[in-house]
Formats: sequence, C-alpha cells, structure tokens
Amino acid sequence: MLTDADPIQPNTFWINPYGVHFALLTVSDMVHVDENGNRIGGADKLINTAGFIIHSAIHQRRPDIHAACHMHSPYGRAWSNFGRPIDMLNQDSCMFYDDLEVYTNFGGVVFAKEEGGRLADALGPTKKNMILQNHGLLTCGGTVAEAAAFFIALERACQCQLLTEAAIGGDVGKASGLKKSIVSEEEAVYTKKGTGTPEVMYMQFEPEYRLILKEAKGDFLA
Repeated sequence: MLTDADPIQPNTFWINPYGVHFALLTVSDMVHVDENGNRIGGADKLINTAGFIIHSAIHQRRPDIHAACHMHSPYGRAWSNFGRPIDMLNQDSCMFYDDLEVYTNFGGVVFAKEEGGRLADALGPTKKNMILQNHGLLTCGGTVAEAAAFFIALERACQCQLLTEAAIGGDVGKASGLKKSIVSEEEAVYTKKGTGTPEVMYMQFEPEYRLILKEAKGDFLA
C-alpha cells in the first residue's frame, strides 16, 4: 500500500485502491481522500481501510512525511516474526542505523484509530522505518521515491539477515563456529550519513523507476 500527501492540500492524500495489483496500477487508479478516508477525488474505487488508518495517523503526526509504503513482503514478514531490528551486518544495513523502530504490539488487522495512533507514536518524531511484528514493513519519506527506496532496501536487509541467521545456525555454521560480524557504531554512523539520506534514497530509486518505465512502456502514467 502506498500513500502520498497532496502537494496543494497536504492534509489530504492519494492512496492506491483496494483490489488493484501493483503491476497493473496506473496514475488514474489512485484515490484522493481526506484525513478521515472520505473520497474527494481521483478514481471511484474502494480503499484498504486498515492501511488507511495506519497511514493517516502517520501523515497527521508527521507532516515531514509525505509518502508511506506498507506491504506484507515475504522477507520482511518472516523477519518481523522475531520482533527484532536488523543488525548492522553490512554497508546497506547501515542506512537504517538509528532510523528503524520495531512495533511489537500486534493487535490483528488495524480497524481502530487508536491502533493507528499507537503505530504512528511508535515511529517517533524522526524515524522513517518500522518493522511491525507478525505483520510486515513500513517505510516513509519526504517523497514517494525515498519511501519506496527505503522499502526495497529494508526488504533486502531482512533477506540478508535471514540468510545470515540460517548460515550460522546450520550444521556447517555450527561446526565451523561461524559468527556474525557487526559493523561498529562509529562506522555505522558514518555510513548512514552517506547512504541513508533523502537525496541518496531518491537516487537509489531512480534506476528502479526507469526500469519500470521501460518495461511498462509508460502505461502506468495513464
């Protein structure tokens, strides 16, 4: 699910409709809603109520966040089961240093505003990324590109974490005494400054966008 605050009416936002596959989603499919989820423009289609409650609370509490992505991706959903943040295993993991929260209060499908508020509060005043235990991943940004790039990177970081945990927990890992090598805090801070900024995340998403643009022949812009 994706939401993007309207640049003219920032207390309203655009949301992808319920029941439309991301691969088939076009600009004209997007629904324009107010802060209460009422349709005020765009496509006349249903929206995901649970997703709206989460995103709406975040947009209201964090005006710096213009875009948010939330999906139940396979690696993010698998790692979320443990209710743990990712380790700083490599350079790419470091873009999430001090910018990742874990929400451990899974209360089922989010249909209450109170639960959406708790999720938004858990994200805090500055962080943009969250692992929702037993649920999935949530990433945010000042632009759709930043939020999307963070999501792709966090999903891959969860995949890397799962592979690492499997390696050290397997027979070969146990027999050879394999251990995780964690990036030091000093190096993680330094690396974060060069990899996890809004500008870098925007540039990271640009190749993905151009690939989709070419593969879809621009159809999603309709």
